[in-house]
Amino acid sequence: MIDHESLQATVAALFGKMGVPSDQAAEGADVLTMTDLRGVETHGVSNVMRRYIQDYKENMVNPDPNVRIVREMLGIAVMDGDRGLGIMAGRGAMEVAIEKARNVGTGVVTMRNGGHLGAVGHFAMIAAQNDMIGVCMTAGGNDILPTFGAKALLGSNPIVYAAPARRQPAVLFDVATSAIALNKLDLARRVGADLAPGWVADLDGVPIMEEETPKPPGPASWTAGRWDS
Repeated sequence: MIDHESLQATVAALFGKMGVPSDQAAEGADVLTMTDLRGVETHGVSNVMRRYIQDYKENMVNPDPNVRIVREMLGIAVMDGDRGLGIMAGRGAMEVAIEKARNVGTGVVTMRNGGHLGAVGHFAMIAAQNDMIGVCMTAGGNDILPTFGAKALLGSNPIVYAAPARRQPAVLFDVATSAIALNKLDLARRVGADLAPGWVADLDGVPIMEEETPKPPGPASWTAGRWDS
């Protein structure tokens, strides 16, 4: 058994080896370990850290980005992520939105040119912890089959809402527009688990309605809707 503080320190050290500044390495490690503590293993350390390290090695993401606001008005802002990982830039974007909401009632921030945002519920919860309603969403990729489709065309496009609940834990509603997250397939391959009925489709786009052994990533690998809907 590894305690989460030791895990967080190890992950921060790995990010540091990739050239990430110490404050951003600590932020990324916090996002990943807190995601695991929430039980979202698909977006935690063991399932995505390998991918991030590979992306750094292949220069797909920038280890030391200059994340900045490039356009701004009272209640809105546009930020440029400078090819950095979203898990590290997300807190800053939400904090800008929170500050604007304090001043004018609402804050809307978009970020372009950024990498993987991870479990987006983490960032909506920052608003809830500041006694605000937080909304976070992202788009990307084309790994999702349209309902009745046989060719992957869409992104999973997660959408998250978080809200404070007085003396109770904050409410967190965290979903996506696909049947499952792609990371569930990655996790199932890694641990040798079967896929639940309806998670994936065959090459004709028909959902496979029995348990399925995970296959290597490829076309028509998931379904976004029910065949009989």
